[in-house]
Amino acid sequence: MLAKKPSNVNPQELYLIIMIMQFFILLNIIIPVSGPMVFLLFIFTVFSMILRWRFDLNPKYMLIDEGIIILISILYPSAHLFLFIFAYYFAYKNKFIYMIPIIITGFVFNYQTLYLLLMQAIIFGTILYLWSRDNAYNINLTDNLRRRIYELEQVQSHLLSDYQDTERISRLTERQRIAEILHDSLGHELTAAHLSIKAYKALIDNNKQEQAQNTLKKVEKKIEHSLKQLKDSVKYIEPYQEHGFSDLTYLIEKYTYHIDFTHSGDILKLKPYIWQLILISVKEALTNITKHATPEHITLKLAVTDYIVKLVIENDGIKDNSDKISGNGLRYMRSRLEAINGSLSIQKQDGFKLIIIIPIENGR
Repeated sequence: MLAKKPSNVNPQELYLIIMIMQFFILLNIIIPVSGPMVFLLFIFTVFSMILRWRFDLNPKYMLIDEGIIILISILYPSAHLFLFIFAYYFAYKNKFIYMIPIIITGFVFNYQTLYLLLMQAIIFGTILYLWSRDNAYNINLTDNLRRRIYELEQVQSHLLSDYQDTERISRLTERQRIAEILHDSLGHELTAAHLSIKAYKALIDNNKQEQAQNTLKKVEKKIEHSLKQLKDSVKYIEPYQEHGFSDLTYLIEKYTYHIDFTHSGDILKLKPYIWQLILISVKEALTNITKHATPEHITLKLAVTDYIVKLVIENDGIKDNSDKISGNGLRYMRSRLEAINGSLSIQKQDGFKLIIIIPIENGR
């Protein structure tokens, strides 16, 4: 069985519906005392409310219409029955102070029916005002959330694009570096060996056996030397994983305050881009400590598992608990981490703790 579609009635539409009901109530009340003046007042009131519904006029202008009804009620007492319509309008606009003349008029005429009409009009108007206010707040909150989501998606898109561009440039740079290493280390040796083999063939053809044997020995030595250079080049081409760790320890040692640094797990297996995120995060965290804290104790813990890298930076010298600490730097850091499905969290109990989680792609 299909679920019913929820109603989309908004406060403005319900206000108009209840206003029409109020006029029906008024019409049933004034029919027994109908007369030319009562009929004109009814047309005047209907026109006044339609004008306010069609155009967003300042509610204070309704005081003029209210005053006209009150003055006419002095000569035609039945005119005071129209005032509850204005009370409904003022309650919906949250202008209760404008109802003071209506309440005073009600006490003067001391008509029980008017009291009941005023009470229901004020109740309906107040409920609709509260609903309209909450509805406007929810709409504004939804719009802000959508805008925030859109901005985050844009930032993530730019970060992913920058990361892909950087990765592509890095690959091209690495290929160029490998080509230069192979050319410089192996190119000359292999070329010389190739020329020596041609010379060996020429000596054999000319029946110069002794010289040919000497040339062959030189070719063997050149090839052996080339193989050694190839092994050395491969080692040089491979990423130097300790470089990121040495940069991190250098950063810690050169910092203004002493840092208790501990690490666990196989940190030498981390890829260069993870080391880059770790270094950027530590730099930003230490910068924030310098700006916003006077610590006596700083700890930095780096834990590497098969699937994540956990970085915890904590200090006990936070100057205040204001939100100034969560500035642009931390927001940008969080955006970088979220772009690779990482996370950043902050704890401000008895100090300041920054917890960073970086996923390791495909485990190890």
